[in-house]
Amino acid sequence: MQMIWKYGRTVINALFKRRTKCTPICAELESRSEADCDRSDIGVFEAGLSSEQHGDHQQSTRFDAQKISSQLIEIAKAHNLYIPKSAWADFGEQKRVPSGESIVYFDDTNNRVVKVRNPMAKAVIKQLHAGDIIYEHLFHNLLFPDTRYQFMGISEDVDGVRIILSQPYISNQFILPDDSLIDRYLIEGLGLKKEDRYFYGNEYLSITDISSMGDNVLYDGEKLYFIDPIIKLKRPAKEVLNYYYAQLK
Repeated sequence: MQMIWKYGRTVINALFKRRTKCTPICAELESRSEADCDRSDIGVFEAGLSSEQHGDHQQSTRFDAQKISSQLIEIAKAHNLYIPKSAWADFGEQKRVPSGESIVYFDDTNNRVVKVRNPMAKAVIKQLHAGDIIYEHLFHNLLFPDTRYQFMGISEDVDGVRIILSQPYISNQFILPDDSLIDRYLIEGLGLKKEDRYFYGNEYLSITDISSMGDNVLYDGEKLYFIDPIIKLKRPAKEVLNYYYAQLK
């Protein structure tokens, strides 16, 4: 079975190979109306969280994470946005072993995936302050609207808060693009610079985990689909959001 899958993937790659090399770059940020909708989805959390900051991510203590987790859960319960763990199975069929960051379910009715995300799992890599975790999916949506997340609600597990997001299902029948196409999209399309072998960025953020060696970027012959790249912040979340909001149409 595995050999058949590999053969099928080889055929698909071969069919799209020429198109992959010559396709023009077209990268657009999220629209203003989409961004406004995303922000309104988390409005009650933005209004309810304490505005106090405890320094950058390196100074964000375990106490900060516990405090923010409790606040998010409390706000969610007060606004009917709390999803108990017992309801996770209703999201659909669980896909693969949990990654450490998310448990993923496939909603075949709506052709979407649902991710139960532990927002602190990669917070150090992302340089994400505990107080900014509610904004994390907004950065993805701004940069990669074709795989835009929809906020569903807040849940919890034994070690803290979980953020529930859904995303369009991108078929694994799509091909893996080569690195040159990913380079062109991020550099020519999004205006980022290649910082080293793994990161592309500007003065506000860096993006990684988008190598052609993985399956985090897929290609249908016309568009690149960035599934779940790691977005590392270089400035406070609201400052990064304001920078990109100013560019939206």
